[in-house]
Amino acid sequence: MKIKLDFWAVSVFASIFFLIQLSDSIRAETEIDPAHRIATAIRIKATPPQLDGVLDDEVWKTAPLHEGFRQRDPDEGEPVSQRTTFQVAYDDEAVYFGIMCYDNEPDKIVSRLVRRDDYVESDKIQILLDPHYNRQRAFSFTIYPSGSVLDGITEGGGRWGWNNAWDGVWDAKTRIHENGWAVECKIPFYMFRFSPKDKYTWGLQVEREISRRKERAHWRLIKKGAPGWLSHFGDLVGIENIKPSRHLELIPYTMGRTTLNSNADLWGGVGGDVQYGITSGITLNATINPDFGQVEADPATLNLSAYEEFFEERRPFFVKGASTFNVGNWGNQFFYSRRIGRRPGHFKIPDSATEVSRPEATTILGAAKIVGRTNSKTSFGIMEAVTAPEYAQINKKNGETHDHLIEPLTNYFVGRVTQDILEGNSRVGLITTAVNRQASNAAYIGGLDWDLKLAKERYQISGMLAASQAGELEARKSGYLANIEFEKQGGWWRLDTNFNVRSPSLDINDIGYTQRGDMMRWFYDFILKKEQPFSIFREVTFGLYGWREWNYDGVSIGRYSEVWTDGKLKNYWEYDLWVGRNLESFNDEDVWRGGTLIKNPAGWWIFTQLRTDSRKMVQLELNPIFAWDDDNKNSEKEVSLRLNIRLASNVELSIGPMYRYRIYDAQWVELVEENVNGYIHKHYVYGELTSQTLDFTTRANISFTPTLSLQFYVQPFITVGDYANFKELVEPRSYQFKPYPLKRNPDFHMRSLRGNTVLRWEFRPGSTLFLVWSQSRAIELEDVGAADLEFRPVHRLRSSFTDPGKNIFLIKCRYWFGM
Repeated sequence: MKIKLDFWAVSVFASIFFLIQLSDSIRAETEIDPAHRIATAIRIKATPPQLDGVLDDEVWKTAPLHEGFRQRDPDEGEPVSQRTTFQVAYDDEAVYFGIMCYDNEPDKIVSRLVRRDDYVESDKIQILLDPHYNRQRAFSFTIYPSGSVLDGITEGGGRWGWNNAWDGVWDAKTRIHENGWAVECKIPFYMFRFSPKDKYTWGLQVEREISRRKERAHWRLIKKGAPGWLSHFGDLVGIENIKPSRHLELIPYTMGRTTLNSNADLWGGVGGDVQYGITSGITLNATINPDFGQVEADPATLNLSAYEEFFEERRPFFVKGASTFNVGNWGNQFFYSRRIGRRPGHFKIPDSATEVSRPEATTILGAAKIVGRTNSKTSFGIMEAVTAPEYAQINKKNGETHDHLIEPLTNYFVGRVTQDILEGNSRVGLITTAVNRQASNAAYIGGLDWDLKLAKERYQISGMLAASQAGELEARKSGYLANIEFEKQGGWWRLDTNFNVRSPSLDINDIGYTQRGDMMRWFYDFILKKEQPFSIFREVTFGLYGWREWNYDGVSIGRYSEVWTDGKLKNYWEYDLWVGRNLESFNDEDVWRGGTLIKNPAGWWIFTQLRTDSRKMVQLELNPIFAWDDDNKNSEKEVSLRLNIRLASNVELSIGPMYRYRIYDAQWVELVEENVNGYIHKHYVYGELTSQTLDFTTRANISFTPTLSLQFYVQPFITVGDYANFKELVEPRSYQFKPYPLKRNPDFHMRSLRGNTVLRWEFRPGSTLFLVWSQSRAIELEDVGAADLEFRPVHRLRSSFTDPGKNIFLIKCRYWFGM
């Protein structure tokens, strides 16, 4: 009881401390917003500017000069420390920017060379354009002094709204001068797919970062405490009398691949992507026989839970334009594109057969999507994909080997429509999905969602209602999902709370993702922020976070409360500290794999993280995690370390070892059903598990030019688990056990090595040559002895490089045609 009182006493004390410190922030919140800003573009009447980083073209002599940048960091509201100007011009095909970043110490400009779409600590310029002027989505173009570029789409000011998978075909050139550095870039209109008008107003923001000062300056200053992000952009005017082209893009590819393991396998293929503007605001994207051999493999993990793991999408066709179809959050996604082309396994192998081999992925025969936006501010998207039948090779009892169908011919469909409402920064939407398999079951989802932003985005109400139908035709199940969320954004205090329900029969996993149904969940996060420097801090945040969960029987299956803080010190070190308390409840996770309810003991969880100054040659990230229950029967200790080392301005090395030691007092093993005099007795068997895991992920990036780079990634992974003292649960909803004589050994010893090396050369805008070497090695011991349970990290790491596996060598060329 004393521990709980101390826990909440600390929370109350910290809250009082913050209320005192935040008095200045309260006054700042009532200040008037910085004045709205307008930039003017002029039409190019003669020759377009030559992109060379020298602003001596005729158009730059007459285009209006825009300046007046102000700092967001470190001295909010003060003029930028180094003068910054930009100009905008356009012709019938593109908009051009000329930007001059003056610097009175040009030898201190931080210029680093990286591959496209890599973020690096460096001086930089970022241009953000909202050509649809809906204050919901902007295209981002970032240019480093070295000429390296990063582009993407942002739907907010935080990292969750950023997606750098979008790659446009545009051009930028830079040059470092004796008085600073300059940028010239050409951004074609066709990339934005906007509807024709006589005159256009676009949202615009231009940002400059000066690395040595950790300075970030805005043309249109957006204060730290302001709610929203895109709604504060300035305006770009002056673009008129242009006719956005429909534009056709053809990107054929050819490739050759060889796989080396016990046998050599040679394979070649062709395919391609097509993008066509059906109208100026509607685009067709299609891919035929796509290949994603250059995409990095998923990391190895140890998953002892009853739930499927979530992995992010990395395949270019599905990532591009993904925001159109995204509904829900990571825990409830109506469209999880990783379902398309996943490892085949819809049909099981017969019990009487032994599997010899199966394909790593289902072949995608083709996919297409149409996305667009109308003048009435309606956005829509339709996606269709078809995957081929797949077969596993099996051995029958009589010794015969033949192919067995494990994945039927399948069609995937997603339809999405949204309508902007209120001031244009709110929306309502509908989504529908369908999975139809040849001679097998189908699955359908339909949903309504909304995102309402009120009082200049200070308040946000969002939610969704959805229904699912899945399963065999004669036993199809219907389920539903509902979610309502309220957020108060901006200012010195913020709040995020939501209530989510998922019916027991909810099943969206044929094309979506959710870990489970049969749950009601209430979540809250109350936040206090001070974003102005004081004492040793540049900024600091304090929060109270937690959730409560119940199943549909009204049983409490989760109770958690947490006090957390993060911040940035004046030396630019950053920290996180979370202290959480799991309150006693019941765990029904094992129900999903044949088990029953078991009591979940109360316990503690502590998360810490420390990151040093990212400007230094060596940056350290240290992340210890500790967890234990009140009886010390269950515990976890984890420490991860990441060293980011810049060996030169174009060479970066990242070393990230992680070690985890866990003790489970009651880890689920299996359900044993015993027939006693005609009655089935169920034995819910658990074991005391001690596991150790080591992950030694290493990355290296070498950039030779802004368009030629070499990327290296390797992940050795080792995990061992030692079960002891097998026992069965005496009765459901208890934490009492009695010994059970398990007749098998579930101990495990798994090693894997995943890695790839990619040479990437963008030899012309949109056209890329890849040379790839991928290797995958893995071993899972079937008969684990005492010697195998010895961790011996150095020996095990060395063994992972010699375990059985395969090497894949691939050459692939993509050529971009635009017309």
